[in-house]
Amino acid sequence: MFMKRCRKLREFALIFMLLPALAYSSSPSNTIDHVAYYIMYDPLSGTGYESISFELSANGITEFSIQLINPSYGCNATLINATFANPNVVVVPPFFNSSTGVIDFVVNSSTAVTIHLLVSDLFQELTPGSYEGVLDFTMFRNVSFTSIVTIPGIYQVVARRFDSPSGNPAVSYTSNTTVISFSSPGLYHVILMVSGGQVTPQPTSSGGGGFVNAYMPIWLISVIVVAGLAVAILLLLKRRGRVVVETLPPRSLEEDEIVKEIVLALGDAGERGLRQSDIVSATKRPKSSISRRVRRLLEEGYIEVERVGKYNVLKLTEKGLKFYRGLKRR
Repeated sequence: MFMKRCRKLREFALIFMLLPALAYSSSPSNTIDHVAYYIMYDPLSGTGYESISFELSANGITEFSIQLINPSYGCNATLINATFANPNVVVVPPFFNSSTGVIDFVVNSSTAVTIHLLVSDLFQELTPGSYEGVLDFTMFRNVSFTSIVTIPGIYQVVARRFDSPSGNPAVSYTSNTTVISFSSPGLYHVILMVSGGQVTPQPTSSGGGGFVNAYMPIWLISVIVVAGLAVAILLLLKRRGRVVVETLPPRSLEEDEIVKEIVLALGDAGERGLRQSDIVSATKRPKSSISRRVRRLLEEGYIEVERVGKYNVLKLTEKGLKFYRGLKRR
């Protein structure tokens, strides 16, 4: 445990040494592109695997903060590993925050990256034999993007894109497997259904309308309407994920304005605490900025994480409460 903490301290020390360079490198030339998002998921077990590959364009020492998943919809993820085509360009190794779905790392040159995740709860059971999920790829807007979701078994698929009138995914079947293909980054609502134990697929893929198979039960139509309204409301409330290149908070957390906003939000929430997504909504700050400060606050003992149901809830520790009371007196 002591050695692990020493390694983390060395990483943070290195980041602070690089702060001037990081600030200088936050230019449009520091981008990601050619995103290939592959998902293999079994709704029966509620678990799966994700592989996200992309190309980094970095002009000098640059910190990348990239949201890979959106936990707001209930999905959980754990980092397996991240591989770089040129490992020598890595200045600070990747750190994945499972509560926000954001991965952070620092490189000094362009390279290709592949990130492997274990995921769970990507789809939720609606009724026995039917599952619903929201796939959020909006963080990869304005880049070349493809995604394939492979699901063991044959399912009837109902899929709609909520952030655009076009671009619904294509669905095909092969070797007792359902394959959903996405060609553009957006927000998708997907329902999987087994009808009578087995669904007979149509001989060709379906993409334009998002509906596969002509048979559509009345109960499923009702589910789609209700779920669609819920997702639409979420769309209005949530802020878009994105790729951010920016500097880190200063050495003294108590001097950082975003940290103060986080502590005030948690203090005002009291014993119930807040999810990290709630803090983003309350402060109106970028998700990556909140993620970075939360990690520092955890490291330095200002906040703690408590598991409530399927969510991680953040609360102030005694040290954090002391800081909060000081802020309220100002």
